[in-house]
Amino acid sequence: MNASLPALLCFCLLVATAPAREAERPLRLTLTEAIRMAMEKNLAIKVSAYGPDIAQERVRTEGGAFDPELQAGWEHEMTRTALGAEARVGGFSLGLGGFTPLGTTYTLGANTTAFNDYNGYHSSLSAGLTQPLLRGFGTGVNLAGLRIARVNREASEWVFRQQVINVVTQTIYVYNELYAATRRLDAARRTRDAALRLESDERRRAELGVRIGLDVTTARAEAASREEAVLLAEAAIAQNERFLKQLVTGETATLLRTPVVITPPPIPAVGRLDVEQGVRDALNERPDYRQALLELRLRAIEIVVTGNAKLPRLDLSASLNLLGVQQQELGSSFGFFDDGVASPNSWSVGVVFRLPIPNRSARGRYNAAKLQKAQALLDLHRMEQIIIVEVANAATEVETAHKRIATTREALQLANESLSAGGDRLKAGSATPFEVLELQRRLAESEAAVIKAEADYRNALSEYDRRTGMTLLRNGITLSR
Repeated sequence: MNASLPALLCFCLLVATAPAREAERPLRLTLTEAIRMAMEKNLAIKVSAYGPDIAQERVRTEGGAFDPELQAGWEHEMTRTALGAEARVGGFSLGLGGFTPLGTTYTLGANTTAFNDYNGYHSSLSAGLTQPLLRGFGTGVNLAGLRIARVNREASEWVFRQQVINVVTQTIYVYNELYAATRRLDAARRTRDAALRLESDERRRAELGVRIGLDVTTARAEAASREEAVLLAEAAIAQNERFLKQLVTGETATLLRTPVVITPPPIPAVGRLDVEQGVRDALNERPDYRQALLELRLRAIEIVVTGNAKLPRLDLSASLNLLGVQQQELGSSFGFFDDGVASPNSWSVGVVFRLPIPNRSARGRYNAAKLQKAQALLDLHRMEQIIIVEVANAATEVETAHKRIATTREALQLANESLSAGGDRLKAGSATPFEVLELQRRLAESEAAVIKAEADYRNALSEYDRRTGMTLLRNGITLSR
């Protein structure tokens, strides 16, 4: 038993450390893979995906208002008189009733009643209906709930589409920012190491009496200050790694332990943007605008319903009873029609008229519905104006960021040349360490500007796609329900 203890401890250690080693495996991503994983695993998308399904069930619920209802019943009654006599009566009924999109309420039924201590019976068939002629008449009012549910289902699909667009756009943003942070970290380390090398060189020169101690102190102070940029870049990488993992995975247990390794995102070559085409795309594809159009449809349905409610109620009702048969004594199983006595058929018809005076409630709801439609239409025009401005501004951001890439790259090249020349002058003794440090700082700023311009350009393109509603198409994403 003691001999197996080390093996047991070793096994427990392996089991305990296996998840940790699995969690430490890097998550290697390209931008395309990150977007694909976000579509498959992002929890916000999964939550939003329930919306259309829930809305579809509400459509089913509203359609169920026109399902016929089957009714069946059985009843037995026993009565004892004061003289001790007993009378037993039983009955069975079967019926079907429902409601139609025209507003018609209908019933069909069959009824059999046994009496005289089950020595006689009465059976009949019946039908009845009530048809509104004014208020409550027609598919416009009676299908309103179903039509509203269908519009809401379509709206929920656009809400889901908006959520997907937001997640994809956010994934692109975070991916770009993570890549920019890694580049900033490399640049900060190079700049810090350059200051440390200069400090080391100046220390040797000071030891030889070529430089004064102040130059060493200046270089050391600059190297210490540049360490802050390294720390900030490392923090930015850690934060954006977490953000990216949150977007592209559904994990919680390994979220903090899994490192992320990404490849450089592509820089798309985009020509001059057609703003007018972008506006047309936005009016066709932007979920918020499509929802505004659906809101206008809801307001139109509400006007139909409230307009119908202003009418007086004029209902036609009719009923018919036929095939009534009575039997006083139980006959054979096939002879009761011979022994029975047919009861006369009966029918009825009537009209009911009702009108609230002065019907202020219905008129108030109708007037409010018209005002709400006018408000929705005006809000739609306002949104169209917003879309035009947003698309134009997004296009300007793309063009400006693209131009910034060229100018910042040129500035970076010149800064590199200036630093190289400054290093030569320092070796020749015609420049001071302070001047070289300043040139290094300018080089770092130029490199940071290039990194930011390239990231801003990629983000601006992504934002332009979001403003025009073309994010999914641009990234090859098809939503199927």
